[in-house]
Amino acid sequence: MKKILFLLLILLSVVSCSKKSDSTSTGYSNKLTLGTGLNATNPFELTGVSTTFPVSTTIFFRLESVDDMGGSKVRIQVDHQDGTPYVTVPDFDNPSSYGHIFLSGFSLPDKGSYKATGILVTGNKTIASINFVLN
Repeated sequence: MKKILFLLLILLSVVSCSKKSDSTSTGYSNKLTLGTGLNATNPFELTGVSTTFPVSTTIFFRLESVDDMGGSKVRIQVDHQDGTPYVTVPDFDNPSSYGHIFLSGFSLPDKGSYKATGILVTGNKTIASINFVLN
């Protein structure tokens, strides 16, 4: 009997941990944040959060979506702040089939004022944008 109760407890734990949240109550927002690194103790957080960076440094980003990303690749489109296109960073593969947060990094070689836009490739859905400067 104890073995059955133990197995039921484990089964309930697994089911409750893998349950997907309703997007209206997730606590997530559509947001793109930039920083200089990833937090060593919590890899879902950035360190050195800023909008000003030295040229050719790795700019880490955290894209957060209200809706489940559903395993979609992530695209970062970088334009000049006046709206003229600059570059599309190659798409990032999403290692998870579900989730609301994606982190990675990119580097740009030219000084200037830019706007980065986080896009889910599946459905071409724009999530959020942020202005930043490279000195």
